[in-house]
This record gives sequence, C-alpha cells and structure tokens, in this order.
Amino acid sequence: MLILLAAAVALTPASRLQRDAEDKARAEMTDLFRALCPEQCVLLSIQARVEEEAVGTADPGFDAPGDLKAPVLKGATAGVLLDAKLPPAFRGKVRDLVAQRLRALGVPAQVAIQAVPFPVRNPTHLEAPPPAPQMPPPAVPPAQAGQPEARPISARDRLLEEAPALAAAALFAIVALALGALLYLATRRAQEPAWELEPAAPPDAAGAGRPATFSESRRRKLEKALADERAVRNSVVREALTRGEIDLVARWVRELGEFLLQDLGSDGAIAQAVSAVAAQVGRVAPDPSALTELEGRLIGARLARAAENADGAFAFLEGVRPDAFAAACRDLSPGALDAVVRFAPSRLRAAALQELSTEQRRELALAWARRPEVPASYALAAADELRERLERMGGGPRQAESAMSDLLDSLGRDEQDVLLERLRREGDGRSARALVTESALGGVPADVLASVLLRVDPARVVAYLAGADPGLRQKVLGGCPARLRRELEEELQLRGSSTPAEFLDARREILARLRDETARRNISSAEVRGWSNGAAERARLAAE
Repeated sequence: MLILLAAAVALTPASRLQRDAEDKARAEMTDLFRALCPEQCVLLSIQARVEEEAVGTADPGFDAPGDLKAPVLKGATAGVLLDAKLPPAFRGKVRDLVAQRLRALGVPAQVAIQAVPFPVRNPTHLEAPPPAPQMPPPAVPPAQAGQPEARPISARDRLLEEAPALAAAALFAIVALALGALLYLATRRAQEPAWELEPAAPPDAAGAGRPATFSESRRRKLEKALADERAVRNSVVREALTRGEIDLVARWVRELGEFLLQDLGSDGAIAQAVSAVAAQVGRVAPDPSALTELEGRLIGARLARAAENADGAFAFLEGVRPDAFAAACRDLSPGALDAVVRFAPSRLRAAALQELSTEQRRELALAWARRPEVPASYALAAADELRERLERMGGGPRQAESAMSDLLDSLGRDEQDVLLERLRREGDGRSARALVTESALGGVPADVLASVLLRVDPARVVAYLAGADPGLRQKVLGGCPARLRRELEEELQLRGSSTPAEFLDARREILARLRDETARRNISSAEVRGWSNGAAERARLAAE
C-alpha cells in the first residue's frame, strides 16, 4: 500500500502538467521537422517549466485555512540539432518556426540551435532492403504444451499501472469515513438531553414583573473596575450622555454613586446632560438590569481601547478642563508637546490646537507623519512634565481671562478702551492679548466684518446697531453685504432704540464672533489692537 501511495504522490498535478506540455511540444516539433527537413533536423530535448501560484483563499474546514495554489506553465526550452550544410538563413528560419510552435502553448519559449555536419547518406540502391513483415506465429495447440510460452503480465505490473487510481480511491474512502463519523457524532449530540447546571426556577406570578438580580460580588467587581479604569469609565458615560440616555445614566448613578460623573463636570459639551442626570437621579426606580448594561458596555469599551499605546500614562487627564490643558501646553518643550497632544483625549487636543500658532501646528503634523510611533519611555517623560505643569498652574489663567472678558463686556466703549490700555501698560501683556473691545469694530477690515455679521442673527445685529454710536453704526452697516444692509436699515427705521440689556447682549455676541474670526484667520493681537487704536483716534478727531 505504501508503494502505491508513493507512486501516486509522484504524479503530482505539477508533474502531470509538465509532462503533458512536453508531449504536446514534442509532437509539434516532430510534425514541423517532418515537413521541413526530415533528414537534417533533430529535436534533442524539450523541457517545460511549471510553477505553483496562489489562486485564492481556501474556506476554513478540516484543514488549516490558507492560500490555494495551482500549477501554472511558465515557459518552455527546446534544443534542436541541425545539419551544418543547411544555409544560415534556413537555420534562422527553423529557429523562428520552432519558437512559434512553442509559443502556441501560451508561454515564453527559448530555442537553442546547434549545427554539426551530418554524415553523407548512402544512395538508395546501396541501402539494404527493409525487412519483410513477419507473420504472427501460429497458435500453439494444447498438445504442444511442452514448448515455451509467452510470459503473461504479472499482478505487480498491473498494480503499478493502476496505482494512481487506487490511491485516489483510498483517499476518497478515508475522507468519506471521516465525514460519516463527524455526521454521526453531530446527530448523536443533537439527540442527547440538555443538562442544566442549575434547575430552572418555577414561575412566580407574584414576582413576574421583578427585574433580574445582580449579585453583590458582581456589583463590587464592577464598581472596582469603574474606579480603576478611569478613562474607560468616562468614555462609556460620555457616550451614553451624548446619545441622550439620561434615564439610563441616572440609574447607574443611583446604583453605584456619583463618582461616575466625577470627571465629566468640566466637559462643556455634555454639561447640560450632566445637569439633567442630576435632576433625574431621584425620580428613577432601582433597576439591576441597568448594571448589566453598564457591565457589557464597559467590556466593549475596554476591548476597543486595548490597542491604544501609552494610554495609562495620560489617564490623569480625565477630568482636566480644556482651558487648563491648553494653558499647560503653552510652556511645554517641543518634544513633550508632540507626545502630549498625540495621546490627549480629542476634546483636550482640540482646545490645545486652538492655542497653537500655524507654525507649531505644521511642525506637529510633520512630526506625526515622520514618526508615527513613540517609545513608551518618551511618552512617560512627557506625561510627567505635563502633570508637573498642571500642578503648578492651579486654577489656570483661562478663568481670569473669562472673568476679564465678562467685565469688559459690561463697560461702555470709552471705558473699555481705557481699561484695555491700562492692562497693556501695567499687566503682563497676556491678560489683554485675547480681549477685543467695541472700538475694534470701527477699524476691522470689511471682509472680516462681513464674515462676523453673517454668523450673527440679524435681530441681534439690529439690537446692537440701535444702541451703538452713529459713526460706528455707519461703519458696521458699510461692512455688511448689500442685501443684509438693506434689511438692517429697514429694521432700524421700524424699531426704536434698544434697551441696555439687549444692546449689551448683542454687543457681547458680536465681539465673541469677532474673537473667533481673528483666531480662525490667525490675526495677531497687535493687529487687532491697531483696529481699536485707529478707530478711537478717528472718533477723537471727528469729535474735535
């Protein structure tokens, strides 16, 4: 049996393809030489080159999945012996004809020609006559059994001839037996009774509406995981609040405690949702199934964040305010800034990028493109530098800037200019850098002013223009697009002056839009200060 299998394996698909190609090419060469030069052209050798190539991907089954390979004919080489007495042009023609016949196989062909002088053939009358055909020997009668008989074909020779077919039949039988055994096991397993580890609880009509219980050990394990995995916890709760699942988050807080919202109070995007949860906690009923939902989402978020690198080093950023993070990034070294902005959460990254200049953003983009991965030691050092900077900052300068902006919005135009000038002279310069006064509207370029006014509700623009100075009102109207200017002028003619509260609210919104537009266009604070100084100077000259 082993001999039969060895003989079958020897006839692989690649060897079979090679043998068929060589036989076909040899038949073609024989026909060609019989027609061209039967006595002076001899085929020395023919060899076909076969390689295996991937043709697809195998479906998973009993064998390991992988790429399917099939033998492919890649080329053919032929050696031809020609009589040296043939003309050179004829020999070249023979080479081309042989290559053409080989290219009929669909692969590149190489032809090697050797020219040697063939011996002179004897004349026809000198050659020996062909032997006469011999008659088959008469059948030996049974009476002459003593004479030698022809040797019959042995069983061993017959087995060798049928070895491929026998091997294929044996392999087919083995596969059929394996499939039958698997089918039997699958059928028997389906018929076996399903054994339960715990008996099913009898139906209880009184507790049919009672929610499923959540064991105490399971609750403690979930609470510990939420406390340890701070980033994953914030991600799950933030996503639920973004989807508007207020009642579900309120049940989580009722079951586990308010530490779930500990780091989300500084996130302005979900501040309203957090307030809604705080108001809803006392109204929702206890529901252990909510903890099951939280446990599943925690596992999903943990698996989703498993591929992130150096995430644990920056876990302390959970709960940090965006303004404090942006202020801390200002004084970081370029290398630490690269790692910090790379691994920071998206909301903190967006706040930090708004504070960076165009050149710094370009350098960060080039650094991320040239070095997509950062060593763990490098990230840890950057995290330590950022943590130290946040600890030294305390509350952060953004709180002072926000309070200063609110104070400035409550003052009149002249008082704003006086206060801003004093801040520039007596302060450190940074406190007045992001402040914009009403006087800047008098010197702002027309394209910037038009972009600002188009982003404000026309009713608010009318409320501001109704209480603004006449000169500044004409400047703002001149910067509006033609269609918007006509609408504003018509509204101003129809309504009287606005109340102080309406005027201040409208002015605050317009100045906020102007600050955003200057930041978006990377306009320097010195240029903005020039708008205010130029407008104030023109107003003083007009008054004189």
